[in-house]
Amino acid sequence: MRVKRMAFGGGMTARLNLWVITMSQDWGSQTAGRALNAPMTAGFGLEKLGLLTLRFPRAAIVIVLVLTAVAGIGASRLGFSSDIREIFRSGSPDFATLEDVARQYPGSGRDMLIVVEGANLFRPDALESLRALHLELGLIESVGYVLSPFSARTPPDATGATASIVPPELSEATDMAALRQRLLDHPLVAGKLLSWDGRLALFVLSLKGSNRAVDDLRKIIGEIETLANEVVQDADLRVRLTGASVMRVEILGALIRDQKTFRIAGLIIAILFCWLFFRSIPYVIIALAPAVVAITWLRGGMGFTGQDINVLTNVIPSLVMVIAFASAMHVLFSVRRGLGRGMLLDDAIRRAVMQVGPACVLAAATTALALLALVIVPHPFIIRFGLTAALGTALSYIAIMTTLPPLCHLLLGRLGKAGAVKERSDWIYRGVQVLAATAARWVRARPATIFVAGALLTLGSGWLYTLNTPQYQYQDNLPKGNPAYQAIRLINTELSGADTLRLLIQWPKDHDMGSTDTLDLIRATHEVVEGEPTMKAVSSLYSVERWFVRGGRAREDLFAFLEKVRSPTTRRVVAPDDRSALVTGNFPGIPAAELVAVIDRIDRKLDELRERNPSVTFSLTGLTPVSAKASTEMIQQLNRSLLIAVCAIILLIGLAMRSVWAGLVSILPNLLPITLVGAALYLFDKGLQFTSVVAFTIGFGMAVDSTIHVLNRYRLEKAEDADSASAMEKTIAAIGPVLIVSTMVLAAGVGGTMLSELPMVRLYGEVIVVLLTTALAGALLLLPSIIRIVDRWRRKETGGRSSEEDLSRRTASAD
Repeated sequence: MRVKRMAFGGGMTARLNLWVITMSQDWGSQTAGRALNAPMTAGFGLEKLGLLTLRFPRAAIVIVLVLTAVAGIGASRLGFSSDIREIFRSGSPDFATLEDVARQYPGSGRDMLIVVEGANLFRPDALESLRALHLELGLIESVGYVLSPFSARTPPDATGATASIVPPELSEATDMAALRQRLLDHPLVAGKLLSWDGRLALFVLSLKGSNRAVDDLRKIIGEIETLANEVVQDADLRVRLTGASVMRVEILGALIRDQKTFRIAGLIIAILFCWLFFRSIPYVIIALAPAVVAITWLRGGMGFTGQDINVLTNVIPSLVMVIAFASAMHVLFSVRRGLGRGMLLDDAIRRAVMQVGPACVLAAATTALALLALVIVPHPFIIRFGLTAALGTALSYIAIMTTLPPLCHLLLGRLGKAGAVKERSDWIYRGVQVLAATAARWVRARPATIFVAGALLTLGSGWLYTLNTPQYQYQDNLPKGNPAYQAIRLINTELSGADTLRLLIQWPKDHDMGSTDTLDLIRATHEVVEGEPTMKAVSSLYSVERWFVRGGRAREDLFAFLEKVRSPTTRRVVAPDDRSALVTGNFPGIPAAELVAVIDRIDRKLDELRERNPSVTFSLTGLTPVSAKASTEMIQQLNRSLLIAVCAIILLIGLAMRSVWAGLVSILPNLLPITLVGAALYLFDKGLQFTSVVAFTIGFGMAVDSTIHVLNRYRLEKAEDADSASAMEKTIAAIGPVLIVSTMVLAAGVGGTMLSELPMVRLYGEVIVVLLTTALAGALLLLPSIIRIVDRWRRKETGGRSSEEDLSRRTASAD
């Protein structure tokens, strides 16, 4: 074994006098015991786990199998969560208010919406079918009440009597135009339950009970959908269901299908790549085993700790799989190279563990560190994701070092020398070699040009990145072709909008809710919300008051009337026992950044009412506004966590490589992919969603792995060859094909998420695939060019000597 000084570091290296171990041709004579006692490496010695399992291969495999079986029990307990509110759950006042509204106005959070569409609803047969639908829906046991155009009634007369606006008998003689106009004149119907052209009607179903299980909801939705289609089938009408409960069921179904798709796609991709590059069943088994083990361990841990799979944790198993598989490919390529040089099998495995292992440790550490940076975001949803994904990354490394070395020992030994060494010479392998060689030539010939182009591209795309604005909308959780999504689009275009803003007015406990002061304040608040152009329709107790006084009744009698009739509509606008009232504004979906501006405008207008009524609180809430504000804040916090992750990872690289320069030269190549993807999101008008920013953090942690492998390999090559250009060419020739293959594996594996039915999950996959691809270019072109330029500059600073030569001379002189 020979000892060489580090390729990076300059003066810092001289001061620290740090040493790096490289392997010589007599590696085969080293024993596992001496390797285990080797000095600290860039992997902080954690790669020695692979040497330990190689020493006791059968015991290691037995332990892995036992742990995997136990983890399988935990994995069987995994459940799914499709509650959209969980994404934005926090201890903030906004979320507390949302919970208060759900408690005081139970129906507001459990509405199921049925959109009925036809060429003309105002035909006798169509209206009779709709009336029958209203009545049949009300008879379903799980339905509390139904609101529809058939709920509209005339204002009460002097005796308090009201009548349905739709007459009990309909015929060809009925004046349908006049009937439609009477309905549209009703303050609770126009634009809310009936479109202005009379072609679309909305049925609002309030479900009984709360916190229903998804399986229960699925049965209820199926029953309602079947009933609705049967009732209207003869009237040439189309029915679509949507609402929070329907979205929960749809998202859950997509999550379950995604898990099956990702597992199948990931397995097919992994087997395909293994076979293309190894053409050997033992190699395929060895490469796949760590990924299977890591995923099982992770799912088992999630199951034992009571975690559910949601729209974000849905992608973690595929993430862990590709990380484990890519690192396993690095180690396997190294083993095969050692065998090709005439080494014994166990010696080749030890060499691979000690040469590639440190880079795998550091790659896993940087990815985990990037994910751990997510814990600074004050949202349990993101924190749990970051911790779970970081744990999965750590488990992927442990699975590699506990599984791969003993499997190599047990399986490759059966192939014989020729079978284990066999190099691929097909067009795919030659192709990646040609790509790597081309990159090496470009770096040798034009390092300055590549550096300037990379720097300018990073600056320009970074500026475009900063122009992105949050564009999250809660309906983005649904697939675009989904019937529930299509129903939301119809409500947005034909009615007042599917999104709601709720303004909770809360009086003190001793307030007299029956006073006219209550009505005056509700009216003033209603007018504030109605004055915002974004709000297409506003409902409140003031809407009921306007309807009430049309019959000639005094507004002072309103509360007595409402107490007598106990209408479902009333329970949606006022809660006398809780001393509160609710003003609801409907609007079509708009991006989060625009909605936050709307909320701020309304909030400022409410300040005058707050000053005049200091004992009353006015709180803007609702799932859509809370998610808009939370997603905007979340994106800002995620950007900060990304910046922290970048700084921490660069510091970790410098620390692990024992070189300030190693950290500095890795900054630009790793910023370039993030800024380019951010610029693409801006240019394609995608904006920022919390999924894309999370993907930036994950992608950065994965992309920096390529940088680490290049730095690690260059360090080894520079120890053998003092010439920087020659060492870099050897580095790219050796590591380039493996990086290209591993990037293809990572991109293809994560790219499987683009098969998801859920738009947010697809966006995650798109962002990471583009990020990994550009990171490969940064690792093979930009990083080597920067190293070449820095090395030239440092040679000039040290009088023509490299920093390593200068360090050697000064150290020898000191001795």
